[in-house]
Amino acid sequence: MIKLNQKQRIILQHLDGMSNRSIANELHISKDTVNKYVAEYEQKKQELLAHNPEADTKELIHAIVEKPKYNADNREPSKVTPEMIEAIEECIKINEWRRANGLSKQQMKKIDIHEYLVEKKAFDISYSTIKRLIKSIEDRHKEAFIRQEYNYGEICEFDWGTVKLDIGNLGYAAYQMAVFSPAKVGYRYARLFKAQDTPSFQQAHAEFFSHCKGNYKTMVYDNMRVAVKKFVGLHEKEPTKALTELSMYYGFNFRFTNIAKGNEKGHVERSVEYVRRKVFSEPGHDKFDTLAEANQFLLAGCMKLNHKVSSNGTIPMAAFKEEQTHLLPNLPKFESCIYSEYRVDKYSTILVNQNHYSVPDKLVGKMVRVKMFTDKIFVYHDENLVAKHERSFKVHDWRIDIYHYLRTLHKKPGALQGSTALLQADTQIKNIYKEYYTRDAKSFLQILEIIYEKGIHAVTEALKELEKLSPMDMSADKVKVICESRQEKENLKDNAFTDYLTEKSRNTLFKYDQLAALQSGKLKKEAV
Repeated sequence: MIKLNQKQRIILQHLDGMSNRSIANELHISKDTVNKYVAEYEQKKQELLAHNPEADTKELIHAIVEKPKYNADNREPSKVTPEMIEAIEECIKINEWRRANGLSKQQMKKIDIHEYLVEKKAFDISYSTIKRLIKSIEDRHKEAFIRQEYNYGEICEFDWGTVKLDIGNLGYAAYQMAVFSPAKVGYRYARLFKAQDTPSFQQAHAEFFSHCKGNYKTMVYDNMRVAVKKFVGLHEKEPTKALTELSMYYGFNFRFTNIAKGNEKGHVERSVEYVRRKVFSEPGHDKFDTLAEANQFLLAGCMKLNHKVSSNGTIPMAAFKEEQTHLLPNLPKFESCIYSEYRVDKYSTILVNQNHYSVPDKLVGKMVRVKMFTDKIFVYHDENLVAKHERSFKVHDWRIDIYHYLRTLHKKPGALQGSTALLQADTQIKNIYKEYYTRDAKSFLQILEIIYEKGIHAVTEALKELEKLSPMDMSADKVKVICESRQEKENLKDNAFTDYLTEKSRNTLFKYDQLAALQSGKLKKEAV
């Protein structure tokens, strides 16, 4: 709504002879708004000049100079938001599903929906408003869909779907499946992630565009959190930084569907259900050793579907090869990660997404820079990589690397036993501690430094050899001497082997030189 001083400027500039379009451009407001107040002014002015006997002159003057206000007739309740409407529609859909599946007695009544929105969703809304909204949604007439025609390389739709899989024998858990479906050719591409977050969203696009060897001119999304930062009014949406970065890097446009309008991206809506059912529904197709193995299986399943003849008689793979020639140029893969800065706490950890990750203990109290990828956490200080961790998807988890605490443990060796650092250490390291150094924490810490330098295998072999030679004295110095002695022997073997090969190569080259000389006649002439 414009302010009174804006209305004043509209009228004054109108009196100065400016066109309504020029006024709108200068004040950065709608031309319809300017038209409205200019017409209102002219009408009131004519009434004043004509001395309309039926009109109160004071009221007419007041109408010209009064503060602008909206017409509140038929206006929607001010507290209703798109998020609230979406939540109500979700409750209505759940009721429909329960009726269809014999659970009609477990439906939510209007009062239950109101309590759910107020208590669980924290919406500030009255029961009477909720009743009117539910009625208007349930009375909504069916829409007429308009068939669309697409050009090659023009539109691609994106959506998330949830898949329950058992990966690594950890039991069934929900994994997020990113699905892409070009509107023209019916091609399908999907990839699994542990979470529906920003790094996964960006990596999914980077992997898909790399797979396509190019990218589409326009991407279509629903109102997912990783794509929409906030609603600006009922229809305008502000994109997230992640989507803006992708759009700027790859050069594609994007648009969002309206709330609860899955039909506006119907290709990918059907693709999510279709891919999930066709790839993972058969017995044994929902258990994998690693996420990478599951993704390989998913890609193979998508390619198998893309080679099948579709209902319109085309083969998606063949059409996709034609579409590739119309895509935007292929770019190097986008680095999908979140950059952030953290201060190292007193435990020498940083808190990222409610999980603790250790860094070298000399950095306590200092600021570090973090790159968070879909599966890794990299920590930098002064542009140097100081820590690397597997990303945790738990809550309040601790990821501790014992090597980050060697300086502190040397000062407080008694803190080693029972520490999180030891409990999370490599199994071989824990076995070395239990077998040789439970009563000698200082020596164990020195052994850790040797392991960091020489490797766990070399130290394990040295300890076995030392146990035979001197079981009563397993000092770190002796372990280091054995490791270095073994390394010297390996180097001598390598050198001897290298000397043998060198000598053999020289003899072979000498014979080739003689042969070449005989063929050229040089050797015969020299002999003469």
